[in-house]
This record gives sequence, structure tokens and C-alpha cells, in this order.
Amino acid sequence: MASSNLHLIVPVIFTIIFIALGIISYTWNRTLVTIFGILAIASLFAVFVNPIWVIVMVSAAIAYGSLSPIIASRRLYFLASASPHAALLAATLGIPLAKLLSIGDEYTWAIIIGLGLIYLAGYMIHRGFEADVATALFVAFTASGSVLALYYVLTMFPVETSIWAIIIGDPLLAGWTDAIYALSIACLAVSTVILTCREQMCIGIDRSYVRLTGVNIRLYDLLIYTLLALTTVALIKIVGFVLEHILVLLPSTIAITLSRSAKGALVSSMGVSLVSSLLGLYLSILLGQAPAGITGLVLLIIYVAALILKKEMW
Repeated sequence: MASSNLHLIVPVIFTIIFIALGIISYTWNRTLVTIFGILAIASLFAVFVNPIWVIVMVSAAIAYGSLSPIIASRRLYFLASASPHAALLAATLGIPLAKLLSIGDEYTWAIIIGLGLIYLAGYMIHRGFEADVATALFVAFTASGSVLALYYVLTMFPVETSIWAIIIGDPLLAGWTDAIYALSIACLAVSTVILTCREQMCIGIDRSYVRLTGVNIRLYDLLIYTLLALTTVALIKIVGFVLEHILVLLPSTIAITLSRSAKGALVSSMGVSLVSSLLGLYLSILLGQAPAGITGLVLLIIYVAALILKKEMW
């Protein structure tokens, strides 16, 4: 891509970030218009860069942006912060299993292992473990297992495997298969969140009351654990192990700072994720840096800007 095109694109995206922050603090409809506007601009910018890059970054933004407010409302910060460790272990173990067993691919094995690990953590919490204790045990197990798995893969499968992408994320290496896969995960995540967000948020506010109304809380617990495992495991090669901690937690923090309702927080979180992902992509191309790292810095800058904006509003 020509340098002149990038110099035209980047200032436009900086403008988007301030416009989005201004509009995002108002009503549901205006925020929704902002989301569609950002997606339209993403489609336009895909003409200037590889559309695969735009698709995978937008998919990751939608998936994490929609899931983040649900995690916040359910107070699952501990489990969400530990889920990237499970994703790292699952993605690493998926490589030798796919090669040795010749059944399924790396993605399939990674998702199966990731689901099992997150379900294990959820079961520990369900059985009465304190959330922080269960998370500490979970992180200890998955971190140790990840080191062993990484060492095994690097020594036994050095040619076929790119551990680099799993650790720091590299959407620029994605192909059309990865793009379709990421888009499918994003569509599944956002549709599920939209259909169940009211129940999930009510459970987070008053779990006992929701149980008395006859709602099957265990089903919604299982659903949030499944979504958390799918998004972290399936998208780890795009955003990387390091940045997943930020993308899972920070969008909802920004949205809660700016929004005035639960619906507004959900859409605002998606808008913030989209803005940061697109801006991170184009700045990374311009600066020759990792898209995941730039995206994380953009999210932090937006968070600081949101705090300043809230202070001015009050």
C-alpha cells in the first residue's frame, strides 16, 4: 500500500475516535448509528489495504466488544483474565494433537481443549471455591502446562508451527480461511450476547431473585463460559495471548464510564473495540509495528480520554 494513502487514512481515523467518543455518551440510537458508521468506514478502508486484515480485526473487535460488558455485569473479571492462559495452552496443545492423531485440525482441538479448561474453572467456582482462589489454581495449572506444551511444540514441530502468532498475535498473516473463521465466531458471539444480555445482566445484579423467577441460571452460566472459551481460544492467533487480557476487560470499563444504560454500555463497548482495532491496524501498517500492541495502546488512550470526558461532563 502506498505511503500517501496511509497518510490520508490515519488522520481520518483519529477524527473518528473523537467523534465516536462524543456520540457514544448519548442515546442508544445515536450510538448504534456510530457503530454502523465505523463499519462502513472499515469497508471503505478495506479498499486501501488487504480486506482480510480488516475482516479479522473487525471480527475480533465485535466478539470481544460484545462479550466484555457481559463479563463485567456477571463480575467474571477473574475468570476472564485467566481465560487467555487457557487459550494459550489449548492453542499450543492443538498443534501436536492435529499432527499426531490426523483427526480434525488445530482449531478444532484447540476449541475442545479450551472449552474443557474453562468448564473446569467454572465447575470449581460452582462447587464453592472462591473466584480468586479458583482462578489462582487455574492460572497455575494452565501457565505451567503452557510452558511444557510450548517447549514440546518448539522442539518437535519447529517448521510447521508459528508460536510467534499465538503469543503476540499477527492478523497480517491471516488467510481467507482464518478470516471466515474469525467472522463466524464474531457473529456467534454477538448474536448470543444480544439474545441473552438482559438475563445475563439481571443475574449479575441479583442472582437469587432471577433464580426465584424460574430462570435456569446454570444454563446461562454454561453459556457465558462457552462464549468466553470460544472467543479467547478461536481468536488468540489474531490478537495474541498478551492483548487478550486487555480486549476482554477494557472495552466494558470504557463503556461503563461513558454510557447511561446497560444497552448503551453494550453498544458503546463494541464501538470502542471497533475504533481501537481499526486504528491499531492502520497505525501498525504505518509504523511497522504489531497490530495487537498498537490496538492495546489505543484502548488505553481511549480509556484516559473517557475519564477526562466524564470528569468534564460532571
